[in-house]
Amino acid sequence: MNEQRAQASLNPQDYLNFLMETLQKISENPNPQVIYPFWAQNLDKLDYNLAQILDSWARETLTKVNSKQAYSIAAVIFYFSESIQQFPLGDIAVNQEIAITGYEIALTIFTFDAFPQQWAMTQNSLAGAYSDRIKGDKAENLEKAITAYQEALKVLTFDAFPQQWAMIQNNLASAYLDRIRGQKADNLEIAIAACQEALKVYTFDAFPQQWANTQNNLAIAYLFRIRGERADNLERAIAAYNEALKVRTFDAFPQDCLQTARNLGNLHYNEEQWQPATEAYHIAIEAVENARLEALNPQSRQEVLSNAIDVFHRIVQTHLNLNQPEKALEYIERSKGRNLVELITQKNLHPQGVSQEIIAQLNELKQKVVNEQIRLQHQSINQNLIGSYILNPYVQDHSYLEEYQQDLDNFIAREIKDTLFSLTQKVEPIAFTEIQALTDAETCLLQWYITGEKILAFVVSAEGEVKVWQSSEDDKNQFLDTFNNYRQLYYSENDKKEWKNQLSNLLQNFADVLHINDILALIPNTCKRLIIIPHYFLHILPIHAFPINKNQILQDKYNIQYAPSCQILQKISQSFHHSDFNKLFAIQNPTKDLFYTDLEVNILSTFFTEPQVIAQDNATKNAVLPHLKSSDNHCYHFSCHGGFNPANPLQSALFLANKEPLTLGEIFELRLHKCRLVTLSACETSLIDLNSISDEYIGLPSGFLFAGSPSVVSSLWTVNDLSTSFLMIKLYEILFDENQQVSVPVALKTAQNWLQNLTIEELDKFLEQYQPQIDKHLAQLRPGQRLRYEQSLKQIKQRQPHPFISPYYWAGFIATGI
Repeated sequence: MNEQRAQASLNPQDYLNFLMETLQKISENPNPQVIYPFWAQNLDKLDYNLAQILDSWARETLTKVNSKQAYSIAAVIFYFSESIQQFPLGDIAVNQEIAITGYEIALTIFTFDAFPQQWAMTQNSLAGAYSDRIKGDKAENLEKAITAYQEALKVLTFDAFPQQWAMIQNNLASAYLDRIRGQKADNLEIAIAACQEALKVYTFDAFPQQWANTQNNLAIAYLFRIRGERADNLERAIAAYNEALKVRTFDAFPQDCLQTARNLGNLHYNEEQWQPATEAYHIAIEAVENARLEALNPQSRQEVLSNAIDVFHRIVQTHLNLNQPEKALEYIERSKGRNLVELITQKNLHPQGVSQEIIAQLNELKQKVVNEQIRLQHQSINQNLIGSYILNPYVQDHSYLEEYQQDLDNFIAREIKDTLFSLTQKVEPIAFTEIQALTDAETCLLQWYITGEKILAFVVSAEGEVKVWQSSEDDKNQFLDTFNNYRQLYYSENDKKEWKNQLSNLLQNFADVLHINDILALIPNTCKRLIIIPHYFLHILPIHAFPINKNQILQDKYNIQYAPSCQILQKISQSFHHSDFNKLFAIQNPTKDLFYTDLEVNILSTFFTEPQVIAQDNATKNAVLPHLKSSDNHCYHFSCHGGFNPANPLQSALFLANKEPLTLGEIFELRLHKCRLVTLSACETSLIDLNSISDEYIGLPSGFLFAGSPSVVSSLWTVNDLSTSFLMIKLYEILFDENQQVSVPVALKTAQNWLQNLTIEELDKFLEQYQPQIDKHLAQLRPGQRLRYEQSLKQIKQRQPHPFISPYYWAGFIATGI
């Protein structure tokens, strides 16, 4: 609709003016980098109307000018077509149609007889446009491409123009590899012959890059070749891929290296040649990591990893086939949460032998770079959401990021003499010995991984080998069906009533399809603490509440804690040095519609010697942010609404007074130096970006982990207000119990068990314990609100004998971190 409105608001003269300005700029300087910013500001004019205006204007104009002028105009239109064909913004299909229109116009002047060389080069470019064309019939487009390449070869011969001849031979090979018409076997033979022709000119010494590109095409042709001996063809394909990788290295050409090494790995994988498959995939992963280093912002880095996630899936499976689960685990870690790992690493990196003042200045400069990276990522996501419908689009401006990075680099060069210190250093992946070091005699890791084919679960203990459970493909499909049903019920329009009623059954279904008892059989009997590293969809499921038999759930058997990845857990553990827990900063019911949170915060604040509470209308963004940025509290408790934004996770937020959002992007900017715990006593605060197939773990918990908290308690669903208040009060009561002295995950488990098994009599005792605070709270309420409280208690007491036994009331909260 927006696109139609934009086009309706433009008249033919607008297009013509834009075209004239474009052609004028190209005539002055045909460099695409000169014209691209201008086009980026005029994407609304890059549509099919422009192709028609170009065609009608050019054909009319070329009949009225002399031959010299006609040549000049055709040359400018040719460069225009070359540039628009490669332009990365707007509608790519439209750009291709405009380019084809331009090439066909140029060919009316660049004829075979008058300008044979220009005619041939235009035919080559036209062929390339038809090869890539999105519009029209694919088979017909490829026939037009092949015809145009063959036409070009009439002029660009081996003797007269060897370089151009070789280029077209390679292009022709690509077209025949893709050709739909004709016999497949014949097409592949022609592609092989064309590659071999091209290699007469494209030698390793003279044209290494083109030589490698041709070797890559030759490998593809031999891989799919129908004639000849299959074993011989595969050997030739392997040899050609390896030749290509001599030039397409992960350092020099990471994207090309990824393509070739991935293809080589897949060849070996499909032939069940596991060892050479791991070697090829390893090269591909090195290429992925180098390509990520070249990317300009976290969003681009995430896209690089997402586009290559199949390589990680395959190398993990290949190492399992070789009975090397330790190596498989290392590669899983290399594919999970990389942006967060890198950001935490850089944040915690400090030079040796410098003053605290220098470190403070360094941290400030580092934070500016991170903030700008996050801003660009947010902007990039919004740009992708808006797509081609935006009327006044922009090109991302990286000048501030470059400026802040330069300031940081200059400061380091000027002030820091520690030669080992480097912020731009590549973050080394975690080794298996470091993963195992996270365990001990009573602690095991349970690492999940979902690939395109199956679900994997790894059990790591301090002693002994890694145990692995692998699902069948049917199990994986059943899991996805169960998960989709879970989500559909959750988001149904009946106040989640059906989801709540079915939750226990759904958790049983998950436990069954994931064969949870088979996995538990792999865990040593000495294990008391289980660190769960979920993956992908599993991040938003309460694994700790999965039934393991008729009377027990998983956390009845183990103390459960969650972590986004082993390396993130390692980073958190290394950077946490504070044990004090007496300063509280709490946000209390800022939207004034959470009936029981005032009671919750009023009670839990009494446990702290230095509580600071900002309540209701006072909890504005202007009041809260300065406290968060400058405070040195040990605990931050947010008793408020929260929301996860799946379209743009950085816009996920906690809602303050007047529903002002404290966004994830802003949370990333905080530095909670002395924090031990962040509690998000709000709805859906544990949800993360499920569209991130690279498992970037982007959600509110990751923001607070990055900001400095070693532990985050958050929720997986829209929680019940009253039961949550009881759970939170009990959580802090346990944390402050000197007789227990337990970690946050154990305290949460204990509080959940208490709430789950709470009887009416025990509830009365609990309320009696806090009766003075309850009376004080009720006295401040209107009569109608006091009546609501009394009715809620009455309803609870009708749910005999355990009013909160449903997992809906207690299983939604998880403890992430240490």
